[in-house]
Amino acid sequence: MKGFLWLVLILLSFTGCKFTALDAAANEQNSSSTPANIEISGAAAGGESQAARAESVVADLYKQHDGKNGPFFQTKDRARVDKYFTKQLADLIWKDAVSSSGEVGALDADPLYDTQEMDVKNLKIGSAELNGDNAIVPVTFLSFGEKKTLKFSLTMVNNSWKIADINYGRKETLVTWLKSGTPETARDEIGDFRGKYLVGDTSCTVEFKNKGYAVKWAKGSGLEYFSLMEGTTFASSTVESEANRFVFDDENYNTGTFYRADGKTFPVRRAK
Repeated sequence: MKGFLWLVLILLSFTGCKFTALDAAANEQNSSSTPANIEISGAAAGGESQAARAESVVADLYKQHDGKNGPFFQTKDRARVDKYFTKQLADLIWKDAVSSSGEVGALDADPLYDTQEMDVKNLKIGSAELNGDNAIVPVTFLSFGEKKTLKFSLTMVNNSWKIADINYGRKETLVTWLKSGTPETARDEIGDFRGKYLVGDTSCTVEFKNKGYAVKWAKGSGLEYFSLMEGTTFASSTVESEANRFVFDDENYNTGTFYRADGKTFPVRRAK
C-alpha cells in the first residue's frame, strides 16, 4: 500500500513539471510573435514624423543662415551645403559661390528671404505636405510689411530630407536663379518682357534688372519693378489690391492691358 502511494506521488510530480514546462514554452512563443525583421515606423515607435522631419530641415536652415553659419555665399565648407540640399542643387550653390570669388554671383538676393534688403518679421515654418518621397514646406513672413510665401520642395535621399528647390511664387525658383548665371540668361528663362511699350497715352521702357523687370515711365521719374506672376501677368506687388499689372494676350508680350492699382485700365502694345 505504501509503495502504491509513493508511485502516485512520483507520477503527479512528473506531470506537474511537464505542464509547467509546456506553459512556459507557450508564454515564450506568445511574447515573441512579432517577427524581428519588421520595421516599425518612426511614428509608431514614438519617433518624429516624416512631416516634422521635413519641417525641421527648413527650420534649421533658417536658424544657421540667420546665425551667419549657413551654406550660402561661403567656400570653406562644402559639407554645410550638402547637409541641406540635393546633390544637383548643392552643386549649383557651391559652383556659384566658388566662381563668383567674393563678388555678386547668380544669387544677388538673399535666397531665404527673396530680397536684397532685410526687414523681416513673423517668420513661420508651415506644415509639410507629403507625397511619397517628396514634400512641400511653406514658409511665410512679412518683408517691409508685405506678406511673402516661399515653398520649399524636399525629396528623400538615403532616408534624409533634402531641399531640391525653393519656389518664390512668380515662376522663379532657386534652381532657375542659379542656372540663369546672368540676368541676360535669366530673362530668357522667364519671358521676354523687354523693350518699349505704349500704355494708353504714355509709354514706358522695360529692362531686365536684379531678377525683375525695371519699368521706366515716360511720364514719371525713377523705376517701378515688376515680377512675372502666373500666366502672362507681370505685377508690381504680390498684393493684388496694391499692384499695377501688365496682363498680356499671349506669351509674345506684344499686346495686352495695363491694370492700374486704382482700377483704371489702359491698352498696351509693343512699340516698333
